Amino acid sequence: MAGLGAPEIDATSTIIDRWPEIVGPELAKGVVAVAIRGEELTVRVDDPAWASQIAWLEAQLLDRINQLVGPGRITSVRATVARRS
Repeated sequence: MAGLGAPEIDATSTIIDRWPEIVGPELAKGVVAVAIRGEELTVRVDDPAWASQIAWLEAQLLDRINQLVGPGRITSVRATVARRS
């Protein structure tokens, strides 16, 4: 899978499992890590305001992610808005 541009399973698991630690408990209530494609982490947000917050915090989030899984594995964070039912 890595040859196809997919991240290693352990990196994906680490990011998803430790997401509340990466973003903090308050942000984790409205932002969920859902997928990694290549070097891009996709997160689902409940509200467009959270998407703006993610864009503003992207550099900090990438620093925290790099500390957990190593540098260069994730280079961007993309937020998609999908309200919870």
